[in-house]
Amino acid sequence: MNSKQISRHLCLFWLCCFGISLACDVSAQEIQAEVEPGKKPEQTKMTLKKVQLGKTKNLHQYGNVFLAGQFTPEDIALIKAAGVETVITLRTDGEIDWDEASALKAAGISFVAVPFRKPDSLTDDVFDKVRKLLKDNGDKKVMLHCGSANRVGAVWAACRACDQGVPAERAIQEAKQVGLRTAEYEARAKDYIQRTPDGSKHPE
Repeated sequence: MNSKQISRHLCLFWLCCFGISLACDVSAQEIQAEVEPGKKPEQTKMTLKKVQLGKTKNLHQYGNVFLAGQFTPEDIALIKAAGVETVITLRTDGEIDWDEASALKAAGISFVAVPFRKPDSLTDDVFDKVRKLLKDNGDKKVMLHCGSANRVGAVWAACRACDQGVPAERAIQEAKQVGLRTAEYEARAKDYIQRTPDGSKHPE
């Protein structure tokens, strides 16, 4: 092999190496582009989706949070099997004719009540408490429910806008998808979000 042939082979070798290196760089950039800065890969893939657990009304899931209307005593086994460790109810005493708290605790599921019903009972304290509960829950699965998910939608809008950086308009749209339909609840959620745009009121 003469010097010209050796030079030609060396050039081809270095071109191949450069091509492989460039391809690797492009692939890395494509992978990084799929992940939003400051978020885990799985967080960027989360979407609000309609799911089903027995007869649970109007059930949606977003990541580790289930958003729902009322479930039946028979549904508790399915809720447990789905990995839910805590149920937060927004319903007031007397709205159902069975002991939800005792039934959940018997199944090994924690129960927390943050009750409100009339629009004027949807106070800053309610928003703050639910936001803190969801924050403290971490990566554990939790179910937030009321009768039809109407009240859930209002509170969820505040959680999305104030704690997850979702624009207020989109948060309200998601809330309606979840079940929000009462104009007074919507107005209170919008007011709370407007006064807490950056989550600065988030209770520690």
